[in-house]
Amino acid sequence: MISFDLRGEGEWRGGIAHGGKEGNYVLEKTLPVECGINRVLIRSTKKAGKVVLTAKVTNSDLLSSSAVTFHSVPMVQKQGLSTYISADYQPVNLDRGETPKGESFTVKRYSVDIVSATAGSNEADCVKSYDDNELSEWSNDGRLATGWIKYELAHDALVNEIELKLTGWRMRSYPIQVFVDDEKVFEGETEKSLGYISIPVQPTKGRFVTIKLVGQSEDKDAFGGIVEVAAATAGELDLFKDPNAANAKGQLRIVEAEVYEQR
Repeated sequence: MISFDLRGEGEWRGGIAHGGKEGNYVLEKTLPVECGINRVLIRSTKKAGKVVLTAKVTNSDLLSSSAVTFHSVPMVQKQGLSTYISADYQPVNLDRGETPKGESFTVKRYSVDIVSATAGSNEADCVKSYDDNELSEWSNDGRLATGWIKYELAHDALVNEIELKLTGWRMRSYPIQVFVDDEKVFEGETEKSLGYISIPVQPTKGRFVTIKLVGQSEDKDAFGGIVEVAAATAGELDLFKDPNAANAKGQLRIVEAEVYEQR
């Protein structure tokens, strides 16, 4: 803990830290440090003059006190208002000229709208897997035979990438196949992640994209217990907090699915 003593033409406005008598150590003169660091605020009085701030470690004779001394200066004023305009003294450099015309970015990928979907079960919930709501999901009924969902795109597209956010993203791998129309473009286990995963595929033209579960999922936390989002509402679909997650090996659960095309 560091104790501060302020003398002269300055008003103590305190520092900040977690805890304290009044909460966050507001206006207190004894403050804790984290990694040896804290900060304090001092406000000058209406009178210019000398200000001395002294800091001393409490309950320790190993470190001596330290002080800093400075002087506040008077400000020219007119009817109670300062005549000093800081912008008049700020350097400016316009050598780069005006902003170039045209787009300042290049589009790297193009999304394709999903207009409808069918599934092996819970078909009424299909829309929840492409509603842009990360607190909703579609899932099958836990049987491998019903672990598929088929998306219809807004137009025939040269599909080259699938973006997925799968329930249990940080600890569950899903063995899946991905089809564009009737052509298989991917087969393998999905990566564990802290959110979305990207599945690049050979550009394939079609109107429908099918995601199919082909085996039992495997659960194991890949991030050593690191909790990225502590809020319960944001973590409901993260199986890290789901005690029954291991009992649903035959489930395919999709929070969000996105399809991208090559142009």
